[in-house]
Amino acid sequence: MNNKSLLVVFPLLLILTACSSFSGSEPPPAVSSKPVKKAPSKKAVASKAPPVVTAKKQSANTATYPIEGVANNFKDEPNLPAFRAEPLMPPADIPAPSAPIAPAAPAVTATAPAPKFVIEDAAVPSGTSPAVIALVSESDRNRNGGDLDAAVVVMERALRIDSRNPTLTYKLAQLRIKQNKPQLAEELAGKAALLAGSDLDLKRKSWLLIAEARQMQQNTQGAKEAKAKADSFFGR
Repeated sequence: MNNKSLLVVFPLLLILTACSSFSGSEPPPAVSSKPVKKAPSKKAVASKAPPVVTAKKQSANTATYPIEGVANNFKDEPNLPAFRAEPLMPPADIPAPSAPIAPAAPAVTATAPAPKFVIEDAAVPSGTSPAVIALVSESDRNRNGGDLDAAVVVMERALRIDSRNPTLTYKLAQLRIKQNKPQLAEELAGKAALLAGSDLDLKRKSWLLIAEARQMQQNTQGAKEAKAKADSFFGR
């Protein structure tokens, strides 16, 4: 009897033990027929994620302090230099007004001014030595070429040969007028008028030259008297 009881109880215990162990284990996951969505990759997540703002790395020598309340009673001074107004400059294409130009002073030349009285030339009289005639021709060439100094030197050489020739003296007086030496010209023309003798034409020319020499020396009255003396010859 006891053996039969054990045979009945023992299988029951086994069944109860198996049921308790079976109820404690988790059931297998149910298999669904729907497709399973794949999880997004890390690269896609990184691309869609908002940009992360990273703070600049502070240097080892800098320190951070808590921000305290700033008072509003400070004075804000600009660092810019003080502005100074400059005068306006005229545009580059408009020339600045220039100062009035003073009239230039007339140039002073060493040449004699234009004669106010006609000075006529005189021909060498016949009978003059060939040497003197050659010197007179040379002096005339130098005068026509503008070399008055050389012309004077040659004429003085001719006068040393024939010192009482009134024509040579008159010609030398002409050269002195051209050199703007009226005082020497007046003296030589007066000597030529004395040496002329009966040559009235040479006398008249000599007094006209004296009138011009006096006019150049600002002797207006003396110039008029010399001109009157020249006009007295030949009943003029």
